[in-house]
Amino acid sequence: MFALFVMVAPLAVGLFLILIIARFAPNVPRTAPLGAGEIADDRPEITGDEFKDVIEELVDALGLETVFASVGTGGVVEMTLRDPKPLSGGRILLHATPVLQGQIDSVDVLGFAEGVRGDMGALKGILIALAGFTDEAKTSVAATPAPVDLIDGVQLLALVREHLAPERAESIAGYRGFGKRSLFRGVAS
Repeated sequence: MFALFVMVAPLAVGLFLILIIARFAPNVPRTAPLGAGEIADDRPEITGDEFKDVIEELVDALGLETVFASVGTGGVVEMTLRDPKPLSGGRILLHATPVLQGQIDSVDVLGFAEGVRGDMGALKGILIALAGFTDEAKTSVAATPAPVDLIDGVQLLALVREHLAPERAESIAGYRGFGKRSLFRGVAS
């Protein structure tokens, strides 16, 4: 009986402590606090269909051929592309996410790179995340087992401006995640 008490008592005390901590711990904000002089971004988030259309238009404008494409929950786009250029072309894997709830960390980048390496014949991978990448993710890309390009919302907007019509870039600049809203012009910069 004493052995049972010795096993159950710490579990009961631990459960009680967890309940106390859960009840009285302050809520942790999931967004970064605004700096001095910054205003909250009130632009709407891009829809999954609109994001997919932007990615497909950009892929076509870059001269890449789509071999396979799928859209997952939350508008996540995964594509297998083919670069038709002789000698330098090949298969490219693309993973694009419009989610703005948190930056992509190094674990996700290394996992994607491992998937690119595991896909026999893949030349490289392209990882697009509107929320951006952590500093660790940006430094870990150099140590990945396969070449991976990281593209955040600002870089995606620049690619759309360069390879598609400027009007198309201005239409998506009205969504959150494509750069910061300029205090003077009212458009993303």
